[in-house]
Amino acid sequence: MEPMEGLPVILRVQGRLCVVIGGGGVALRRARSLLEAGAKVRVVAPDVEKEFAALPVELWRRGYQKGDLQGACLAVIATNDPQVNQQAANDARELGVLINRVDDPESGDFTVPAHRQNGPITLAVHTGGISAAAAGRIVRELESQLDPDWPKLLEIIAPYRAKLKEQVSDVSLRQQALSRLTDEQAMRTFKQHGGTGLIQWCESILAQP
Repeated sequence: MEPMEGLPVILRVQGRLCVVIGGGGVALRRARSLLEAGAKVRVVAPDVEKEFAALPVELWRRGYQKGDLQGACLAVIATNDPQVNQQAANDARELGVLINRVDDPESGDFTVPAHRQNGPITLAVHTGGISAAAAGRIVRELESQLDPDWPKLLEIIAPYRAKLKEQVSDVSLRQQALSRLTDEQAMRTFKQHGGTGLIQWCESILAQP
């Protein structure tokens, strides 16, 4: 997620309550993204897309009411009623809840860039609000050029990254070792010798002082 100033940040919402106000297509996409990030999702809307039924969300089938954002860390405001959206935004401000307002992105605290998920990799593009269509096209172009071996390589090296962080106390040495897990030699090893070869590469890095 990206604040309005354009500085890329990661907002960790795992295990935290996020409220989606609205039940249309945009609300559905936002709810799915939040679930993928590990959030607890509450959806408040009198009418919702049928796909919501298959999602593990807390579904309140009614209009938004003051108090619905209590305990939330962020809210997605996505109804087609400007008055409801404004009321929800005002309530969120009072509670210190971050908001993504679909009908007025610039008034919110964060925007959601066009993105594609490929295993542990997320490709995201934001055009500063100029063109959502262009952002979608650019992210698809990036996805088409992504080396298909990257997701699997990252999945294999993930436990070794955790081990290095635990075992190597020297920050400089740890950073060098972490870099080697994903450098050109690591990718070359994976392409030439598969997962077994990459594991051996990771083990050799872990064994070094």
